[in-house]
Amino acid sequence: MSHTKNKITVLGSGTSTGIPLIGCQCKVCLSIDHRDKRLRSSLFLETRNHTKIIVDTTPDFRTQLLANNIHNLDAAIITHEHADHLHGIDDLRPFSFGPPPRDIPLFTQEKTRKIIEQRFSYIFQNGGAPNLGGGVPRLKMFDVPLNELTQILEVSDFTFFSYKHGHGETMGFHHEGFAYVVDCMELSEAQIATLKNFNLDLLIIDCLQRHSHSTHLTVERCFDYIEKINPKQAGLIHMGHDLSHRHLESLARERFGNRVFPLYDGQNLFY
Repeated sequence: MSHTKNKITVLGSGTSTGIPLIGCQCKVCLSIDHRDKRLRSSLFLETRNHTKIIVDTTPDFRTQLLANNIHNLDAAIITHEHADHLHGIDDLRPFSFGPPPRDIPLFTQEKTRKIIEQRFSYIFQNGGAPNLGGGVPRLKMFDVPLNELTQILEVSDFTFFSYKHGHGETMGFHHEGFAYVVDCMELSEAQIATLKNFNLDLLIIDCLQRHSHSTHLTVERCFDYIEKINPKQAGLIHMGHDLSHRHLESLARERFGNRVFPLYDGQNLFY
């Protein structure tokens, strides 16, 4: 039987260092609030027809899967090549084991795919020799077209788009009233208009810290984008130790009421 809604599990809500930051003695890093314990940002999406998709394979990937009792996976989406979103890729291996052994489809934009193949050459370049044992994940890479409807496995209605993040780009996506915008420096006016026209039920968006940053959205800029896009609900992700959950929750509630909120690890959302 199919779900009536798609389900998101927040596997991680933190920035590239994770929270607590190693060696830091700040109030957020020492917090006893479980919502301030943030693994690197990642989502698990289970669609209404039970297709299971991981969004980013963080360095915390194995821990995230075990903590959330995830033991089946149909595909992976990689938003960009930065280590905190990619370097757990080897832990896709158990999903390849079978029986029977199988390839895991991995979807990303072409430039990211080329970097993945180069950075993890041991997975993709074995001189034509068959893999022995369980030493590498079996991955089948797919380049997704940008700004047009795309099907992932049996799931239709994905639209992928890219936006500025530092010297490179991150790939976001829209699916059935949900949009994901992580690791974002800037959205164009056209992208803001497109997201607004989707009449989103849920937007999950980058919200790193209060003061300015060269590659991520600040609280103020994130809130400005939410105001322009006007989703029914918005979840904030990729927070650093500049922001406690309680404080960011208060800032969001003051401006938007209860429809905008910081995410926390292990949280479930539906759309």
